[in-house]
Amino acid sequence: MKNFKLLSKSTFAIALLASGCAYAAPAAAPTNSWGTMPLGPNVPPLKWTPAEIKHPLQSHFKSFPATGERLVFTDNGKPLATIVISLHASDSSQEAAAVLQKTFQEISGVKLPLITDNKLTSKANPQDIVISLGDTNLSQKANIKSSDLLAGGYRIKTEGKVLFIVGNDVGSGTPANGTRNVWPGELGAVLPHESTLVLEPVNEQDEPALPVRGMRNFYPQTKDRLNKLHVLGLQRLNRNSADFLEKAKDSNDWLDSVQLGKSAHYSYGHGYNDYWNKYGETHPEYFALQPDGTRDQGKIGGPRADRARLDVTNDGLIETVAANAIARFKENPDLASVSISPNDGGPQGFDMSEASRRLDPPNAPKITANFGKGHSHDEYVSLSDRYVTFYARVARIVGKQFPDKLLGAYAYSAYRTPPLYAKLPSNVLVGFVGLNYFNEKQRQTDLESWDGWTRAASHLLLRPNVLIGGHGFPAVYTHKLGADIKHCYQTGMMATDFDSIMHNWAGNGLNYYVLAKLLWDPSQNVDDIVKDYCNKGFGKASPAVQKYFAALEDLTNEVANDPGDSEHEEEALTNSSFYTLLSVLSRHYTDAKLDHLQSLLDDAKTQAAGDATVLKRIDFLEQGIRYAKAEVVPVRLFIQMRIDPKASTAENKAKLLASLENRQKVFQDIFDNHFYAQDVLYPLYRETSMWREYGWNPGKEK
Repeated sequence: MKNFKLLSKSTFAIALLASGCAYAAPAAAPTNSWGTMPLGPNVPPLKWTPAEIKHPLQSHFKSFPATGERLVFTDNGKPLATIVISLHASDSSQEAAAVLQKTFQEISGVKLPLITDNKLTSKANPQDIVISLGDTNLSQKANIKSSDLLAGGYRIKTEGKVLFIVGNDVGSGTPANGTRNVWPGELGAVLPHESTLVLEPVNEQDEPALPVRGMRNFYPQTKDRLNKLHVLGLQRLNRNSADFLEKAKDSNDWLDSVQLGKSAHYSYGHGYNDYWNKYGETHPEYFALQPDGTRDQGKIGGPRADRARLDVTNDGLIETVAANAIARFKENPDLASVSISPNDGGPQGFDMSEASRRLDPPNAPKITANFGKGHSHDEYVSLSDRYVTFYARVARIVGKQFPDKLLGAYAYSAYRTPPLYAKLPSNVLVGFVGLNYFNEKQRQTDLESWDGWTRAASHLLLRPNVLIGGHGFPAVYTHKLGADIKHCYQTGMMATDFDSIMHNWAGNGLNYYVLAKLLWDPSQNVDDIVKDYCNKGFGKASPAVQKYFAALEDLTNEVANDPGDSEHEEEALTNSSFYTLLSVLSRHYTDAKLDHLQSLLDDAKTQAAGDATVLKRIDFLEQGIRYAKAEVVPVRLFIQMRIDPKASTAENKAKLLASLENRQKVFQDIFDNHFYAQDVLYPLYRETSMWREYGWNPGKEK
């Protein structure tokens, strides 16, 4: 306890021992007073030290001596093999069989028959070749078991005239899916066209480095998955939701095809969406004290009731949260974790009662956050120690009954930086929200925070918003992304949840692809992945396309090194941070640089002459540049007029409206004819308030 001797008796109240997060009761009851002075332990600031390396960078791929015959599946358009699945095949195996059958047909023009193993009789022609997919009677007799693999792993082996393909599908989709896509849709499928398909003897297996490899899909597949971002974006675009849903219905295919998946479901998101409605009247003391002295979180059942802030020092709240988590584990024994993470956003401020401030060390990093009406952008210290204390107290209660279960919690917002003194018990999973590839300074700060959290928590999940960054502008950050995935994996990352694949495949698809490959095997070389991507997808035009991606990566790094973007754009905390990002983007995505990028794609067209498919793929890439050129013109005018009121002339306002009308036509064409090349809904949603004062507010859903 020597760290706390500097505290006066009047301020010392609550402390967590670094050795076990033990709770020390306050010497005197805190008053119910709102304030802005941190009263926590006077411990020194954190000093960054490298995180401990816990996992080596090595592939899980294994190759064994192969036996069996040379298998001919199709011969000049004639089927010579049969796909066999179990009579009791899982949904995953059935889906995998359908994909395999379709892929064979697309490659060779031949549809191989698909049967269940109970129909495979001993009377079959001894020359027949069998593809045994999943756990079948044949695989059991050959002692090839999915249970011998890690969840998501697969084994491919030939024996005699049988090709065995076995994957451990427990908890995941179709982890052994062998399809490889450049981007969604038929144009993205990279498949050879051979009328005769032959396989030499093979015996190999591979397993994922991470049990949970998550990348969210921004597009919905059904009407009930539409959210306000989609709806408002469609209104601005003057397009209807039915057309959007039809176009987006296959947007999950790519995620399935690159071996994303999960063998466990970790819950760590905003965990108290119903608390104000449930407890607001009966237990107002559970909620955050506001500057006016009340704990009011708004109207019960109101539109923002799901964003209520809590007083995380309240004993009754802690007991209630723990009891609710215990009840959920009892109801569903298969749950790997239950979330105890705070709600995000909302109009009300964080709790600033004396009890809470007694947990906030004065030497914690400075932050800007919403502390209530009249204090929505106040500077204070990080709340991480406060929330780690809360997480720990709940976790100790739950751990007594469920020691092997996890409680999920965010390191995010006002509690993103690592705690100074508080530690977590081993049953808490922390989802770290950080990294920014359009702000190098912020990226470095976040990496240091990650290293700090590796010492505060036993289980870490990487939960970035990086794929949302950049406002849809074409960008490549594969080398930084690769370095960060490798670092986080080596220092303890057990899962990922990237928000989100925005379907900007023309300008950001390479980032998606490299990320998916590294989540399966972080030991892979980024340059090798990029070269393979270009060689497979662009053939003779690969050299020029590689130059294009390299130039785009240089431009992205240029943006990231601009000192003007000093805010957390990926969190979109304030309009000013968003506008700062737009200002930086408009400075660097100049006409000259966009024209240079276009010239590199023109070179690629020359190299691809005569290859219709590759030419279409290059045209697909061009849509990213087309988006940037249409977007940057009104953004430049907006920033100019925002910075300099004298620039808000009638002439500039007319130019702005004309550029928005031109952009609208480009956006509509991309949506209608190049759907997966570029998402235009999210930018339109984010910009809703920007253009209203200039009279541009188009569209209502049809």
